[in-house]
Amino acid sequence: MKQELLRQGMRMVLVLMAAVVMLISPEAEAAKPVAADFACRQVALGADAAAVEAVFGKPVYDRTVRIQDVLVKECDYAGDYTIGYAVATGEVIDIIVKNKQYEARGGVRYGATPALIQKVYGKQKAQNIMGNKFYVYDNPKNKFQHLMLQVNMDNDSLVVMRITGLPMNDEEIEALMQERPELFEEPEDKSVSLNMAGKEIDMSDLPAAQPVKLGGLTE
Repeated sequence: MKQELLRQGMRMVLVLMAAVVMLISPEAEAAKPVAADFACRQVALGADAAAVEAVFGKPVYDRTVRIQDVLVKECDYAGDYTIGYAVATGEVIDIIVKNKQYEARGGVRYGATPALIQKVYGKQKAQNIMGNKFYVYDNPKNKFQHLMLQVNMDNDSLVVMRITGLPMNDEEIEALMQERPELFEEPEDKSVSLNMAGKEIDMSDLPAAQPVKLGGLTE
């Protein structure tokens, strides 16, 4: 009798231990973005040009544009990477990845399915941006930083990754102006050439969405 009770007790202990292991296991945690997702090859938003060039080398082409009231110097690097620097501060504010070999956390890379994307970053409703389909995630450590994953309209496979600190709508512009007014300062050098062809993003099919005007989102 005592041995039977002892065996039952041991079984209960093992079951409880297994439950605890499952609760603390990373696989049991809810999928969500983490701060590390807002960097590419260890270059994060806010980095300077020296940090970028140490990883990507010298840019092969650059241009200056205005996106959401922020002047941005966009630099193209070998391997289908485009990195944008805020002209006023010199910091990285935008990273666009079209490299088909680049792999983000959890094996997310070119061709990834929505199932894998949401397994890694969490459930999210796709957004229609300029007629293109995106999954958009916010940095839990910085509400102004976004991970934008563009998928193919036909088969929903991932085609472009974008990590950006540019505001997504007018409300974010106002909030960012309050928190980081230096980003919106005009350069003293008025010879900076600008491409003012901003792109309006159609979010009309989203019930509570604000209009987005980020440039260079699509392929």
